[in-house]
Amino acid sequence: MDSKKEQENENLQNAAKDEKSQETQNSKNQVASASQQAKLKKKAQQADHEEDIKNTDPKELRSKLSNKNSDYVFRLEKFLLDNENFSMNQVEPAIDNILPEIIIAQHKGIPASTLYQMSPSQKAHELAHPKAKPVKQNFWLQVLDSSLFYLALFGGLYGIVELFSGPKAQKQGQLGIITLIVLVFGLGILMAYYNNWIIKPKSDRQPTWKIVLGGIGAVILMFVWVTATSLKPVAAINPPLNPWVLIVIAAIAFAVRYYLKKRYHIVDPVRQARMEQARQRDEK
Repeated sequence: MDSKKEQENENLQNAAKDEKSQETQNSKNQVASASQQAKLKKKAQQADHEEDIKNTDPKELRSKLSNKNSDYVFRLEKFLLDNENFSMNQVEPAIDNILPEIIIAQHKGIPASTLYQMSPSQKAHELAHPKAKPVKQNFWLQVLDSSLFYLALFGGLYGIVELFSGPKAQKQGQLGIITLIVLVFGLGILMAYYNNWIIKPKSDRQPTWKIVLGGIGAVILMFVWVTATSLKPVAAINPPLNPWVLIVIAAIAFAVRYYLKKRYHIVDPVRQARMEQARQRDEK
């Protein structure tokens, strides 16, 4: 009987401990949750405050500059006028554009010299010669651009060659519509992938032998595709194109490619990388 009572007391004690432990854990969770909410609220308030600063009149922002930042801005204006040949009409908007970030950093105890890690003369040079931000290209836009290039190239070449060939040679060498579309799209993917691979740092690239093998495999597949789709059984779904049609398609592809380049600012990644390297060499 005593043993049974002892067991019941022990169970009650364990239950009490578990309940107390659960209460402690709940209390900790509530504290952590409250702390997290406080951090989020503070972050939201800070974001709202920074947005207010960005929308504040530049003249008002100038009046809020600390003595140290005021001196930095004064010397920055002087270097823009004297060293970079800015007019007063150019200096004011240039300074107004950076005032919000200076004030935001100032509220965090960071002076302009620390924020930019530059002297006023260096910052003036940067404002006068802003770096062009690299355009991040959409991969599928690059594919489309390359595909249109090859469509214009192959369409034009095949069309011209067939025009000056005899009837027999024309019949043998005619290119089917499906053959042409798949061929140029495959080449477009291959070229876009290669261009993005070649501009990566060597440490981030796939091994060269993999790219070479992949390229060889792609060329073989394209050759097989062109051969297979040239067979007579496929002619019903892959009608050959008239030379003049090929030339017109080539012209349309060239015009569409030109338009898309202007509309979406499509830039060859390799050319963009070379321009950036040249700019960096000029700065040195």
